[in-house]
Amino acid sequence: MGKRILLVEDEKNIILGVRTCLDAVGYEVEIAENGELAMEALQRSHPDLILLDLMLPKVNGFEVLESLKSDPETETIPVVVLTAKAEEEDRQRAMGLGADAYMTKPFKPQELWDLLKNYLPDDDKEQ
Repeated sequence: MGKRILLVEDEKNIILGVRTCLDAVGYEVEIAENGELAMEALQRSHPDLILLDLMLPKVNGFEVLESLKSDPETETIPVVVLTAKAEEEDRQRAMGLGADAYMTKPFKPQELWDLLKNYLPDDDKEQ
């Protein structure tokens, strides 16, 4: 079985695109469509990596990130922020809260694969 990625995203078209991109290279993808569902998913199991949008209903991505990185059970899970928020202030805030990387939408599948290889290095998937 492939590496497990939790995709925290509320936009259906982004979910479909990212899931298709990750499925193509063998990653197992779990979807949480808001921050509250992401927190529930993390209580059930720990993914190998989290792709986190910042603009989410119920609990926003900054709050999810802060909670993740302040919990000893989840603090070591790599978090890649995947968001339309391109402002430097948002990037700095996310990185300050413990994000491992910050990628803005739109992006190319190859850019996402290349970034994920940095955080899932033992993965030998071919594109």
